[in-house]
Amino acid sequence: MECRLGILLGLCGLIASRLGRLWVAFDVFSQFTLHFALITLAFLLGLVMPRAKLLTAFVVLVAGVVGIGMWPHLASRQPAVFGTAGPGEKALKVASFNTLWVNQDADAVKAEILRLDADVVTLIEMSPAKRRIAGELKDRYPHQANCFGVDYCDLAILSKLPIMDSEARSQWEGPPYIRARLGPEAGGLTVVGVHTLRFPHSRAQLRQVSAIAGFIETLSGPKLVMGDFNATPFSRIITLMESKANLRRLTFLPSWPSHANLPQISIDHIFVSPTVRLLGAAHIGEPAGSDHYPVAAQIGVPLAP
Repeated sequence: MECRLGILLGLCGLIASRLGRLWVAFDVFSQFTLHFALITLAFLLGLVMPRAKLLTAFVVLVAGVVGIGMWPHLASRQPAVFGTAGPGEKALKVASFNTLWVNQDADAVKAEILRLDADVVTLIEMSPAKRRIAGELKDRYPHQANCFGVDYCDLAILSKLPIMDSEARSQWEGPPYIRARLGPEAGGLTVVGVHTLRFPHSRAQLRQVSAIAGFIETLSGPKLVMGDFNATPFSRIITLMESKANLRRLTFLPSWPSHANLPQISIDHIFVSPTVRLLGAAHIGEPAGSDHYPVAAQIGVPLAP
């Protein structure tokens, strides 16, 4: 009886995760699509066992949760390489890191940024205690943009390559964002850092993503969008972001939470426009006191002829 109830719970969760297309509040269930599938599988296996049915289901469930948490660590040990930059293309390592507003360990965050050694980094939830990092990283990242002077905006972009112009915006229909356009050395790549609302503000989150996707779609040239979207690849939120902004998502590994070193859901994302190639698989870094893991990838950006 208990196994049948477990199967029913898993199936109901899977069904609810698809109902976000009809009512966005249900989209929260999509964040746990893998877990509902795991629950269904665990209790199915328990049901067919001649004895120790609940024990079997429990062991499979725990092993599955641990497996989900170990997956990004194993995949990040030696990220897959898909190619190298060709003629007329610039290879860039890019990274995005939600540093967590209440995280006071600025030195750990700085050390992780240096360890990642990305060419372009988007930083999120840069509270006042951590903002000194930007100045201390000037030698490594001489080109920077931030929105620290804008109300309710705590984003920064650090770049090894020149930034031609930048802007930041908050308190509009979309989420807080920062935009920086790189120079011809990087093919005029436009970098956008984003941080959206989260559940239970599902309707507002959907409006935010629709607005930022519409804005990004109007930008010309190659594009790189990174940030904390508080939504997984299974969600209506991410599907809308990809389709409306005409972007391709590169990230899929769980990046939150960092507790017990077993992240369970993928909410930190990197998107690129169609002309940008993926050269090295997305992977995670170290949390450095945050509840998020940074995400990084290697891309190839076309240079102007």
